[in-house]
Amino acid sequence: MSGMIFRPIKVLSLDIDRPLSPIDLTRAGDIAYGGIFCLVRSGAQPLAIVEMDHPGPAVMPEELRAAIGSLQPLPFPPAGRASAREHTAVVIATRDRPVSLDRCLVSLFEQTRIPDEIVVVDNAPASAETAALLATRYPGRVRHVLEPTPGLGRAHNTGMRHVSSDLVLFTDDDVVLDRHWVAAMTEPMEEDKAVGCVTGLILPAELETRAQVWTERHGGFGKGLYRRTYDLQANRPDGPLFPFTAGQFGSGANMAFRTSALRSVGCFDPALGAGTRARGGDDLAAFFSIVNGGYRLVYQPQGIVWHYHRRSEDGMRRQAYCYGMGLGAYLMKIAMDDPRRFLRLAAAFPAGLLHIAGPASEKIARLPADYPRRLVWMERLGILAGGPGYLRSLAQRRRDDRPLGRLSGSMPANRGA
Repeated sequence: MSGMIFRPIKVLSLDIDRPLSPIDLTRAGDIAYGGIFCLVRSGAQPLAIVEMDHPGPAVMPEELRAAIGSLQPLPFPPAGRASAREHTAVVIATRDRPVSLDRCLVSLFEQTRIPDEIVVVDNAPASAETAALLATRYPGRVRHVLEPTPGLGRAHNTGMRHVSSDLVLFTDDDVVLDRHWVAAMTEPMEEDKAVGCVTGLILPAELETRAQVWTERHGGFGKGLYRRTYDLQANRPDGPLFPFTAGQFGSGANMAFRTSALRSVGCFDPALGAGTRARGGDDLAAFFSIVNGGYRLVYQPQGIVWHYHRRSEDGMRRQAYCYGMGLGAYLMKIAMDDPRRFLRLAAAFPAGLLHIAGPASEKIARLPADYPRRLVWMERLGILAGGPGYLRSLAQRRRDDRPLGRLSGSMPANRGA
């Protein structure tokens, strides 16, 4: 399998309420697209994902109709009655990626619902390119905030200090936002005041390289097309891993919070996240704190972002290791916040091990045949390194904060579990 010629996959979104047209599979270069990855939708509503191998040169409308016709529309709960529209902010943390940031901001200003506030946090930049971009292309429309200390959790907290809206949405600078994103991500919180967090669907923006396909086949970042609600009461899943498996809730590239709820649980841990020695875990810790704090968390598949996966295998190797480190760091953080959780985590450890590496593991079962096993082991090594990484990051955070004489940007951790 690994010796086969790789053919890129064309990514597209198709609205079944509009006439179907042929999909051209030609592309620049010697190798044409070998198929499609297609989000089938009806307006803002995602219905299915169609993946089709195809020899080219085009996928014809009758082929699309045959593939779509065999799909059953997904049942979605009826929308509730929203209260008055609440003020909404969007926070984007960035670091020296002005081109992709610009692409993200363009999609933000094409939304069906434009946010009331937009804050871009320039996190430990090595140049003034981001500042120049915002000053020339978005004057008066985007608030530019500098956070000189690296770390995604810290950058998000800095953004929170400049937000006055009722709801705050977070995304990354390497995504393109679906035009219904803001409206979809705010809807559950405006319908139900008990909802403290909403996460959304993350789909690949491109599948041009084998590494990008591996990332998506490994599970990508999306959590499916069904809307789900999580809490500690009626919406508590069975099994000993809940709510510790915070990765099931969503990802930090596509998340939203009721501002008061996020502040009540301490915002983000500045010792977690990309740019710290912990490498990640800031989003997982925030999701856990929201659910553990008694709020509802809703996964909303209508809130779609298109993510540019890393193109190279080297980049994917780093990503796998950092993902594992973030998970390990997050688990260390929640155990340190309340040592009683050590016993609960220890009791859940066997189930967690089977989830990650057991013979019936969904993570292992969905891997393609040519997926490098070294990437699986990089993720596992990262998990082991996450706990010590968090301790080092925590010490670094305290050193960073001490000479500045400032708060870390978060409140005391919630200790309800």
